[in-house]
Amino acid sequence: MNKNLLKKKIFLSILVCFGMLCMYVVALPNLVSAAPISDKWLSEQVKNFSTQKEAQYAIYVRPLNQAGQDVVLNSHKMASASLIKIPIMIEAFNQKNQGKLDFNERFTIRHAETVEGGSVYNLPDGTVLTIGQLVELMIVQSDNSACNILIDKLKMENVNAMINKLGCSSDTILQRKMMDFEAVKQGRQNYTNVTDMANVLEKLYNSKCLDPKSDKAMLEILKRQEDNLIIPAQLPHHIKVAHKTGELDGMNYDCGIIYGQSHNYILCMMAENVKDEPQVFYDMSAMSLAIYDQIGR
Repeated sequence: MNKNLLKKKIFLSILVCFGMLCMYVVALPNLVSAAPISDKWLSEQVKNFSTQKEAQYAIYVRPLNQAGQDVVLNSHKMASASLIKIPIMIEAFNQKNQGKLDFNERFTIRHAETVEGGSVYNLPDGTVLTIGQLVELMIVQSDNSACNILIDKLKMENVNAMINKLGCSSDTILQRKMMDFEAVKQGRQNYTNVTDMANVLEKLYNSKCLDPKSDKAMLEILKRQEDNLIIPAQLPHHIKVAHKTGELDGMNYDCGIIYGQSHNYILCMMAENVKDEPQVFYDMSAMSLAIYDQIGR
């Protein structure tokens, strides 16, 4: 056989083998089955990673694109903090679709009517923003002024009707604006639980919330979340997370969809009786990584 031809055949054989190896490496994550988790396993993770023993956790894990049981720990009614902004966003898109709300409508910011939390409070008086920008700021910065403006535009009763339409339990309800501490004193608090949040996120993921276009747009907004101190903090940087955080005195939350290396899943984490916030942030992010290593990697 011609030596040059033999060299070419050997080279091509090596090339084919290398290509097959590359295809195997790329496909490997999809061939790995997610390890099942259980209530017991989740409880053990909380014990292992919770260095502040006073903190109490409610956690919900739901596999999305693989077989596996939902795992829930201590789901119960809790003050919602900014998690309630997810159904507010959904109602905003709902009214947009019905022609009742124009996302291009311009709104003039009056500083006297703003509250702390987010960038709107620090904008010069008279700044003009669109309704679409307010929806974005309400989620990605958890802006409280933007949220309050939207509650006025949408009407609280319409947001609660949407909450019911989404199939949430009676635990989830909007009863006050953001930073309205007088309303809290009067017993008008906003509430939710990890189960309701998981159910709403799953509807968004499966395009069964409003419609595929709107649901995709809302997921993209959630992916732009700027507060990444809990669920995404210790995950690989290339992993996308569509999520919403929330916090009140002694309470820290994060609920979202994790687009894992090979498997996607929902993780909702709510901590109360928090005494050392930075430590609880680290503990919750460590739990998030443990869950990712178990079912998402």
